[in-house]
Amino acid sequence: MPKGFFFWLFAGLAALVIPLLHHPAGFMADIVLIGLYFAINLQWALVVGTAGLFSFATTAVVGVGSYAAAWFAVKQDLEFWPLYPVIGAVFGAVLGLIIALPAVRLRGVYFALLTIGLVELLRSYVQQDRDNFGGAQGLVGIEGIIPDLQEGTIEGYTKAYAGVLVAVVISLIVYAWVQHGKLGLRLRTARESEPVAGSLGIDIARARLWVFVITSAVLGAVGGYKAAYDGSAVSAAFSFSTLLLLFAMIVVGGINSPRGILLGTILLYQIDDLLLSHGAKRLILLGVLMLVVTLFTTDGLAGLPRQIRNWINAGGGGGSSSSGSSDGDVPEPDAAEPPPGAATQPA
Repeated sequence: MPKGFFFWLFAGLAALVIPLLHHPAGFMADIVLIGLYFAINLQWALVVGTAGLFSFATTAVVGVGSYAAAWFAVKQDLEFWPLYPVIGAVFGAVLGLIIALPAVRLRGVYFALLTIGLVELLRSYVQQDRDNFGGAQGLVGIEGIIPDLQEGTIEGYTKAYAGVLVAVVISLIVYAWVQHGKLGLRLRTARESEPVAGSLGIDIARARLWVFVITSAVLGAVGGYKAAYDGSAVSAAFSFSTLLLLFAMIVVGGINSPRGILLGTILLYQIDDLLLSHGAKRLILLGVLMLVVTLFTTDGLAGLPRQIRNWINAGGGGGSSSSGSSDGDVPEPDAAEPPPGAATQPA
């Protein structure tokens, strides 16, 4: 039986039971946002963790998907909201392709700065283009998932929750498909050593292009769904504070583990929500939390159980300090030698 089976079984059952229980509307609204953030973070983890590319264009892709769907809804009178995620996925994939091109030549801090600049560039553009994107007000008045009569009610949020559950399942499937498939193997090999990957016949540029296009399509679809959920698309979709919050979630939870990402998303969302009244000061606490987790854990909260076992074994004379996946969700190749079977994988 695969590791993590019971965790995901329990999580799946809990997800199905939640809408059957009597919760306040505010609780369901929080669950919807946590689900959206989790779906986003899974795709970001593939780019940063699996591919080792420090891209901060995540909110830019989600925002483009949201605005594209809203533009068709408002400017072209498209009222069939199930098409919004499809529109978002198309525009997200195109933007992902554009982002992937400089990834062939740029690395590390240079690529990170480029993608951060892209987020700010798109935010400034939609704020200044009043004719197409409504300026600072954004595109509002979308007939989306929640009807006007059910806005802010438990019935409305339950409808939105069903869609978010589908988005999370799709994001998990895409994550598992990339991470445990040939594409993930090629990306991890290139991340550890580009010369080794090249000697094995791996087309590094093609692999990175594919991971950007695939993850950006999912992110764009989430953006399109969010436009249908919010009934609008505003420049806050490109918010840098939201980007930092998402980044804190995957760092604290553990970027190499879907379970860790889920736990980090829930924990950081709750902390951010509790401290919302403190304004920007809450970001300082999030930064301190990231610093502490980075200093004292090897792979976020997900890697903490393995660290504790190693400490116990070392204290008992076992001295075991074997590395690897934080919780069995994401097997990592040995950095000192090519992954087994990699030489037989076609490029």
